Amino acid sequence: MIGCTTFIISFIGVYIGKIFGSKYEHKAEIAGGIILIVIGLKILLEHLGLF
Repeated sequence: MIGCTTFIISFIGVYIGKIFGSKYEHKAEIAGGIILIVIGLKILLEHLGLF
């Protein structure tokens, strides 16, 4: 039951991602890059003891 539910939800997510990915591909890449940079800066500042 859990496997079937997971498969169905994953399939729906991939399908929706395919539809929206073609429309918002460039904006999603920029947003993803910015998020990764912010996470990296947060980790760096934590290790330096500044945050």
